[in-house]
Amino acid sequence: MTIQDYFASVADSDLFGLLAIVCLLVAFLGCFSRFRRSRFHKLMMYVCVLIVPVMHLLGTYFLNQAPA
Repeated sequence: MTIQDYFASVADSDLFGLLAIVCLLVAFLGCFSRFRRSRFHKLMMYVCVLIVPVMHLLGTYFLNQAPA
């Protein structure tokens, strides 16, 4: 499997829906100070904020490669 096949399968899978649900849950839990102060919540917020731009950058890089 090439990286292009991987990204095509990721785009067609339920990954983005699951990612949206997880990020929504993390954002909702951030409304409560008990959860917001935890190290796990801070890590999950960091992941939720950075996962979409990282996937975008990787996809842009591989889509701009010349065909082999």
